[in-house]
Formats: sequence, structure tokens, C-alpha cells
Amino acid sequence: MQSPVRRVVQRRWELATFERLLDRAGVDLQGARILDAGCGSGYGLELLQQRFTPARLVGFDLMPEQMERARARAVPGAEVRVGDITKIDEPDGAFDAVFLFGILHHVPAWRAALVELARVLTPGGVLCVEEVHGRAAWAIDTFFFFSHPREAAFGWPAFRQGLDDAGFSILGEQRLAWEAARSFIARVRA
Repeated sequence: MQSPVRRVVQRRWELATFERLLDRAGVDLQGARILDAGCGSGYGLELLQQRFTPARLVGFDLMPEQMERARARAVPGAEVRVGDITKIDEPDGAFDAVFLFGILHHVPAWRAALVELARVLTPGGVLCVEEVHGRAAWAIDTFFFFSHPREAAFGWPAFRQGLDDAGFSILGEQRLAWEAARSFIARVRA
């Protein structure tokens, strides 16, 4: 999404919430190997580079036109490529942290995506997820004439269960926008 409003929300709300949750959990990602899965135009990569100065920063998105925008953004040291969140082209344990800025409600196989994200994280690696509740996605579809896949809609109990089934332990969560959105940080169980 190219909206300036979306960028403000990502910077001032989503990233700030992740920072608070990480601090509370005692997780320091300075110099970590970080993946931005579903990075879109690369704005999240820019934020992650500025905040964490990662040793390695990778972003991918399913849409080639978004990857062109991310390349044009030219985030120093970031690797960007087209990729699928359910089949990530990286070895096991390649990252210390993965960030998802509102991506899974677009992925019908979101449970498989969580398993794949656990695979590319190191044991003890951290997943930072901001997501929209299924009912909120339907409301967005109705109001803005979007079309989110119905198979990708989930409520918070189902999402927590999906994290657990994929091998994650939730370290913290924060309600955003009433019950419409939430941020989670979770650690891959060793």
C-alpha cells in the first residue's frame, strides 16, 4: 500500500508498539538478522534499518511491482526480492527476527505461513506481527471495496492457536484500534 497515512501508522503506531513489546520482553534486536516478510514498497525496511541497524536485512513481497518500488527506495544494505511467505527462499534459522506489518490477513494459508516463519527463525528467534481481526477485514472490504480472501480471516483465539501450533510462545501482545487490530511478539520455542 502506498498511502502516506499507512506510512504514518506504520512508523508511529506499529513500529512503536513493537518497540515497547520488545523492551518489555527484554529483547534487543540491534545488529540482528531481520526479515520483513511482505515488505511491499520497502517503507518497513527503511524503518527497521533506522531503528535496529541490522547485520542483515531482507525484504520480500509476492508482488513484483512492489519490489520495484522497494528497490527504488534503496534502503542501504537491504536485500529485496519477490517471494512467497509460505515458501521462503532462505535456509533454516537464517533470521533472528521477522516482522509482519499487516500481511497475514491477505494470505489464505496463514497457518502454513506461520510454520514457514518459524522455520527461517533461529531457535529463540522473535516474530513481530501486527494484524487485523477477521471482522475488521470484512468491514474494510465493505467500506473501501477491497477484497481480502475469506480463508485468511481469523479471530484472536484462532491466531493465538496458530502461533502455538507453529511452535511459537507469545511474549506479549497489544490491542490496537479497540479489537480491530493487535500486535504480537512471539518467540520460536527451542
